Amino acid sequence: MSHQILVATALWAVALWRAPSLRYSRKQRAIALAFLSLAAAMTLEVPAVSASVDSLTGIASTGYLLKHMLGLVSAAAVLEFVIAVVRPQGFLQHSRHVLEAACLILMPVAFALAPDDARVPDDIVFAHDTSGWALLHVGVFTLYIGCAMTMTAILFLHAARHARDRWIRAGHSLLGLGGTLGILYALQRLAHLAHVATGTATPADVHRADTVSTALKVAAIAAITAGSCLSPLSVATTALRQRRALSRLEPLWRALTDAVPSVVLPLTPGPARTRLVLHRRLVEISDATLTLREYVSADLQHRALDMAKRAGYPPRARSAVAEAAWLKTAALIATTSTPYKGEHPRSGSDGLSPAAELRWTCQVSAAYDRCPSVAAFARAEAAHLQDQNRKHAA
Repeated sequence: MSHQILVATALWAVALWRAPSLRYSRKQRAIALAFLSLAAAMTLEVPAVSASVDSLTGIASTGYLLKHMLGLVSAAAVLEFVIAVVRPQGFLQHSRHVLEAACLILMPVAFALAPDDARVPDDIVFAHDTSGWALLHVGVFTLYIGCAMTMTAILFLHAARHARDRWIRAGHSLLGLGGTLGILYALQRLAHLAHVATGTATPADVHRADTVSTALKVAAIAAITAGSCLSPLSVATTALRQRRALSRLEPLWRALTDAVPSVVLPLTPGPARTRLVLHRRLVEISDATLTLREYVSADLQHRALDMAKRAGYPPRARSAVAEAAWLKTAALIATTSTPYKGEHPRSGSDGLSPAAELRWTCQVSAAYDRCPSVAAFARAEAAHLQDQNRKHAA
């Protein structure tokens, strides 16, 4: 299988994945259009496809022209994507659109004026008939690619330096690298066109130039594709982590809200809004913890820590195990006891950052649900406290 088919197949996969975003924001429309037009352009590099287009139109090298026009549309869309991400307020918008339209008009005009046997510049080497129109047709495309990739590289590499999120920084860096490789591709192709124009290029020179330009083009496409995919992959990865966290919190949330149903907030968001559901779960667990701690003493927390130590839990896990133990005890006695008058336990989540609080609460939930020592401790302590309450009542 040729590299053209492999690259085109990969680009169509990305383009079809991105296609639904054509109806969303300006940024998403731009990158979706970029991949659709680039996939079509690379498909036209497949000799059989290009030959079919030529036979369909009856005009030699039509596929060659369409490939460059689609490539220009793709480069313009990438630049639009860059500006939408980095400079959403706009950047030479009117001038850019005028330049793009001028190039899209000039390219087919120059192509039409070129001789049939020299519309592909490399053919000039064999036809021995240099055509300025053929060189102009490809030169316009190459110059525009160079300009678009220069702006892409500058804007994205600058944005990468100031990005705080590692995924965004990596994505911008890859897009900047793709733009830099695109610049090298444009410079190499311009140098090759200049060599062809002198009439001294040989078939060997053409083959070497094609090999280098193909490598640069594929590398630029790969970097831009990878960079543009990091952001949605980051979103998907974050959503997966949030769903896993929800699953891990479920045992603790269900047990605590059964004990203190008043903390459950009304109007629960739909399951598709994972981030909001997760936030609600943490808020409700925190509120239930604040309520349940009123029913037990700080001494119970100390005894739970001793239990975790005797049970052989490592030091880093003991606090979470102890919290699960006193919470389970409080949940067992809350409906039959009155609030304890004295010092209460302190939750290990106090003062933590949101990410650290989520990790901590997941540890507590795992201990609450799966640790036999926690269940045994809670049953024994709850029985003891209820027995004390009965004696005091008597």
